[in-house]
Amino acid sequence: MAENLKGYTALITGGSSGLGFEMAKQLLSQEATVIIAARGGDKLNDAKERLSAFGDVHAVAMDVTDEGSVSDAASLVGFGFEHLDMVVCNAGIGRNAPGMDTVPEDHQFFDIPVSTFKAVIDTNFAGYFIVAKYFVPIMLKQGHGSLVYVSTSNATMTRAGQIPYGPSKAGAEAMSVILDEELKDLGIMVNVIGPGGFTDTGMALERDKEFRRRNDMPILQPTVLNRVISFLASPASAGIHGQKIIGKDFDEWLKEKDIVFEG
Repeated sequence: MAENLKGYTALITGGSSGLGFEMAKQLLSQEATVIIAARGGDKLNDAKERLSAFGDVHAVAMDVTDEGSVSDAASLVGFGFEHLDMVVCNAGIGRNAPGMDTVPEDHQFFDIPVSTFKAVIDTNFAGYFIVAKYFVPIMLKQGHGSLVYVSTSNATMTRAGQIPYGPSKAGAEAMSVILDEELKDLGIMVNVIGPGGFTDTGMALERDKEFRRRNDMPILQPTVLNRVISFLASPASAGIHGQKIIGKDFDEWLKEKDIVFEG
């Protein structure tokens, strides 16, 4: 049975859809309080309404690429909640980035508009830094917390055709290693999680999904990280830091670490 997380508070960026929405639903089902963060508008409001059926959910409008927006959101959370136990940096863009729709499938890196490259880096790399910059201090005041970076497979980071998405995630993972070194003795556990393959989210173009279906290639579901996020929010993960945990290989990871987790 999954651990009861009543009294636990988590903030998830990109929480209005995909992996973030499913992780929010998972934590809510365990009675955690969840704050979903995304750019304001109907999509965020609709996500909050749908998630409210599962528990105590709140929504905060936040653009991770805008320092002022993140700073304002952190102030709201810092004043509005007694504590913040987990921050999940999940907001990201890839094949759905502005301008990618004009790039041919068999493109070279020089076919990618500079504006598209910058948009991906701003969201997937700089955005992770900005969120950590403003939300980690909230957890430091408590003396404990969990910072989770959502990433991708190592192969995706270096595979042909994966500029700028792959490098943006590689940069975020390198940053997580540094943050782990800086924060582990201050009570903040930093870890990286990832699905482990092509996942059916808003970043997956329909043509890519259709290609995989035609060729009997696996498509992971956006629930693939649910057990991982439950684990990282549970007492079973006490002291776990500096790890990269892959959703589809989670059971193997637990076995390797000799950890018992029934969630």
